[in-house]
Amino acid sequence: MNLKLLRKNLGLTQDEVAKKLRLARTTYRNYENNEREPNIETLVRMADFYKVSLDFLCGRQNKNLIFADSLSEKKKELINLIKDLDDDSTLIALGFVAKLANKPIDEVLQKIK
Repeated sequence: MNLKLLRKNLGLTQDEVAKKLRLARTTYRNYENNEREPNIETLVRMADFYKVSLDFLCGRQNKNLIFADSLSEKKKELINLIKDLDDDSTLIALGFVAKLANKPIDEVLQKIK
């Protein structure tokens, strides 16, 4: 499942997500570490919380589709432009975006490791 990716993308801790989903932290951790499988009700709650499809949540869909429905057309176009960049150019673009967002570049890079 893509739970860790989704949680980190929102900058949340396991405890914060567990509380929002009305789960014990250890239960959520077990889901995130693939040590336990959630029932369909919980899967739907998680997909709704993260605003992704069940297919994406369960790892059956390409990560490039993440959050596409919730983005404005301008942001979708920005993503399309970035997808065509090589890795070096992507890092340069990431630096510009981090600066625009008033985020330290090392903090941004840490999230994508």
